[in-house]
Amino acid sequence: MSSEIIILLFIFLFFLLLIGGIFLIAYLAAQSRKKKQKKILESLPNNMDFYAFVRFNRGNQQDKVLKLKAFQGSGIIYVIEDKVIFKSTTGFEHEFDLRNSKVFWEGENLINGLLKWFSINDGQEKLYLNVETGMFIFHTGGSKPTTRSIYEQLLLKQAALS
Repeated sequence: MSSEIIILLFIFLFFLLLIGGIFLIAYLAAQSRKKKQKKILESLPNNMDFYAFVRFNRGNQQDKVLKLKAFQGSGIIYVIEDKVIFKSTTGFEHEFDLRNSKVFWEGENLINGLLKWFSINDGQEKLYLNVETGMFIFHTGGSKPTTRSIYEQLLLKQAALS
């Protein structure tokens, strides 16, 4: 075997291991996130109108160009009566009064990986949210809500309170 073929084979194997490592890290992170989400879900009250797992950015983090990933973290958003409550897997929580909060469709954001976003703002906290899909190549079912459907449910709930 010539040295050029050995070098090419070595480069190929290196990239194969690199790609495998990236997928392994993504898989392990997704499993950890699922455990944390399940723990949060088990702690929630039974009288929720609806809930959804979401990814989030807080305030000006949404438009920052230099960041490692498109979102700060994940969590759960749920509605009870006139309250929208957000709990992240990292411990951050915020309660929005739906009567006095603005829910706005942000659309796609190039900086954040062309993901579709909506925001909720009560004057004290502004969260940008999109649906938690997990690793998209393994998520082929249509049973999870979309970012748009969560946004529309919040608008319907808000309209019902007026």
